[in-house]
Amino acid sequence: MRVYLKNNGYAVSEKFPMTVFEMEDVLNKLKQTESVVRFEISEYDNMKLPSSICGRDFSADIYRLNLFAERLENLNSSEMTAFKSLLTAKPDCDFEDMLLMTYGLDSVMVYPCSGCRELGETVIENEMMPELEGCSAEILALLDPEKVGSLMQKQDGGVFIDGHYCVTSGYEPPDINIKIGRPENCFFRLLIVPEEEKIEQAQWISLPYETEITSDFCNGICLDFQSSLPNLKFDDTHKIGTLNELAKSLSELSHDDFVKLKAVMEAENICEISNTLDCIGRLDEYEFDRNIQDQSEFGRAYLSRNLPVNFDISMLESMDLFDFGQGILSHNHGEVTSYGAISGRGQELYSALTVQPEQQLDEDFEEDIEEDFEPEMGGLSL
Repeated sequence: MRVYLKNNGYAVSEKFPMTVFEMEDVLNKLKQTESVVRFEISEYDNMKLPSSICGRDFSADIYRLNLFAERLENLNSSEMTAFKSLLTAKPDCDFEDMLLMTYGLDSVMVYPCSGCRELGETVIENEMMPELEGCSAEILALLDPEKVGSLMQKQDGGVFIDGHYCVTSGYEPPDINIKIGRPENCFFRLLIVPEEEKIEQAQWISLPYETEITSDFCNGICLDFQSSLPNLKFDDTHKIGTLNELAKSLSELSHDDFVKLKAVMEAENICEISNTLDCIGRLDEYEFDRNIQDQSEFGRAYLSRNLPVNFDISMLESMDLFDFGQGILSHNHGEVTSYGAISGRGQELYSALTVQPEQQLDEDFEEDIEEDFEPEMGGLSL
């Protein structure tokens, strides 16, 4: 399920469900620390869902949103039809109603039916309405199946969905309290199995791991690797000890420095454990602005810091400064990442660009030559 998430001008498009680390990464990209997100369900990428809920603004805890996506993914064909019928019958439902609707769907009667005429024929044949009881075959034969089916649908509160008829009035919302636990405090999770033939012995371990990493883990096979650092690669269980050291180093970073690290890793395409550890040691050599989401915005931020104090910066709001911002970033070896603008190593994001001494001398020298050189023609100075 593709979802557009928004936060005060920042927006990302993501596919759910996802891992805990991926959800935390989304929050980092949205520049927010709280887990409640504003979002809308993409209509184009979710054609199976009723259009009435796509494009609407919702708000929910991102972990509950993820549960909703998991529930939808695991519904069978009949349950999905029942779920869609409930959404069609209740187009103004809020997110919590939608989440609850993924439970108890067996109380919605669903059976193949193309429309009111086919429904009416079934109703007449089986005398499914009290009004038809005791009627002779001759009378039943005179009835209009279309009208009978329409009357039955009205009484049932039924909905036609994907070639099925669903009786939504029979739905009974389950009396449950959906609680979502918070993720454990870790940076990496690995699913380790001692041997390929012993899949049933697979075990998840979370890093940092306070006790000593046993040889069973180091010599095992990694079936799955989940990381809080999207760029990081891990394909050798013999490096679990080093990975654990990295996890301990990450635990010592502030939240801002952790996000800054991810920005540097993205900008410099860092994906190895050793290079990541080295990067942590030199984070202070970079400047980072989380509030920047594109080059044009960076260009405005740069000018607002370097133009005269009394300059009316409102003039910049409607200007497309993409090329200008990209030029400044390129000069400083910086980049706009998914997390904000990061400078090059040892560079400053917003320092004023000035002419270098050597360049100034060259320009002054060229000006002197132009002033002193007066070409003559025919003995007359021009």
